[in-house]
Amino acid sequence: MESVKSRSSFFAYGLLAFLLALSVSASVSAQVMGGYDVTIVPSNPQILEPVVARLVTNASCLLDLRALRLSQNGAAIRIDVTPTPGVCQQVNPVSQDVSLGHFLPGTFEVTIFTPGSVVLGSAAFTVTDTYSAKTSPFPLVDYTDHWWNPQESGWGMSIHQHPSDRLFAIWFVYNQAGQPVWYTLQPGAWTSPTVYTGPVFKTTGPYYGGAFDPTQVGITQVGTATLSFTDSNTGTFSYTVEGVSGAKSITRLPF
Repeated sequence: MESVKSRSSFFAYGLLAFLLALSVSASVSAQVMGGYDVTIVPSNPQILEPVVARLVTNASCLLDLRALRLSQNGAAIRIDVTPTPGVCQQVNPVSQDVSLGHFLPGTFEVTIFTPGSVVLGSAAFTVTDTYSAKTSPFPLVDYTDHWWNPQESGWGMSIHQHPSDRLFAIWFVYNQAGQPVWYTLQPGAWTSPTVYTGPVFKTTGPYYGGAFDPTQVGITQVGTATLSFTDSNTGTFSYTVEGVSGAKSITRLPF
């Protein structure tokens, strides 16, 4: 008889705990039902261009985006977020960008869920295939990164490659006096999917700690350079800058 009472009490307590948890979950879900406005940035992404979901809400319960989870099943992208414990109060609109990644051509839909699969917002976007419209040589790899030569630590190169295929590179080195100097490679052109060449510029300007004076800005072409990529992680930087010619092996800087 005692055993039956114990089991009954255990069941009753368990049922009560379940109902309390369900009540709390329903309460939180109701508080965040204000939802999220989801905007895709850029609005018309190109093939393999970085895509971001911009989430904007004025819901009464903030969401803990540190606990955010991303998943994808075919064309369906899911963002799972968790309400921040104890932070349930009226707030001003809050905006948060979440990177979704790079996509091949197609139409996709992103949906935001809370625990319990309550939908807070969604948006669809279409990725355009721009490769078919290109006629000149263009890169098949995104070379955006910090590059260096591990045998020559102290100098390096930052490369940014736009989805339009335009490339901007900054070469930071030292001059004969041992002082740091920066050169920029831009604008240039792809002569093949792995070779980019163009003019090199050196700039001068006003002291950053004072008032900006545009009349002190000077831009001078000091040479030319070529980036030749062996693969997606290695390449060669060949240059003729301020009367000095040379070539440097470069590789992506690991973090």
